[in-house]
Amino acid sequence: MKRGLVKICSLGRPEDARAARAAGVDLAGLIFAPARRQVTPEVAAAIVAALRDGPGAAPRAVGVFVDEAPDRMNALAERLDLDLVQLSGDEPPETIAALARPAIKTLRLRPGTSPSDARRLAEQYLSAPVPPVALIVEGWVPGAPGGTGHVAEWSLAAALAAEYPVILAGGLRPENVADAIRAVRPLGVDVSSGVEVPGAVGVKDPARIHAFAAAARAAFEAAEPRASTPDPVVATRADQVRVSTVALLKETRKIDRSMGIEERT
Repeated sequence: MKRGLVKICSLGRPEDARAARAAGVDLAGLIFAPARRQVTPEVAAAIVAALRDGPGAAPRAVGVFVDEAPDRMNALAERLDLDLVQLSGDEPPETIAALARPAIKTLRLRPGTSPSDARRLAEQYLSAPVPPVALIVEGWVPGAPGGTGHVAEWSLAAALAAEYPVILAGGLRPENVADAIRAVRPLGVDVSSGVEVPGAVGVKDPARIHAFAAAARAAFEAAEPRASTPDPVVATRADQVRVSTVALLKETRKIDRSMGIEERT
């Protein structure tokens, strides 16, 4: 498996952004939905500036929204020069076509969801005329779109990750991210509360950010290919999608046409 993506979500301060950049993460999320970790556009502008301050590659800035109107998402993405938009609510596939930035779609799979039902849900988005570039599999907590620290069902996430570009979220932290990567084999991993200062919601701990990124990177690099593949066509498709998605998410607004996504301005 090629080196995967590391995403630190719900940054709330410029110093958190600087820590994420120093740790070499690929994606940095900013919450615009009503939540404990929500940031104002003014604070977000300072965070994005800190992400891009310095030589070398900067993490891609991801705006996180929940059931928001596309016009507002587009306006904030343009104002703040965001790289991607993350949809973490019950947005239908059609919402993605109305966005001016590439999108990531969060799937919160209820306990008891079967792999076949999970695949059908994923296909609703990935087979749309304008699909998301990746899916985030998040832990399920009723009424909460994310950031709860609740661990996702790894076996279900693994079933999706074998076929689709999946970023694993939910309850990850430096101490368990390597186990999660070995169990799920995802495209990437996403952490929020797992790298915060204990008892300080939204305040990231630079040491934990570095520890998470290092542990994830080592696990991705050490991961071995799957021992067997039930369907070589599915496996080939999954590998092609993972490679093109990694390339896309690491390059600002570059849409990989091999994924069938048209470049939008």
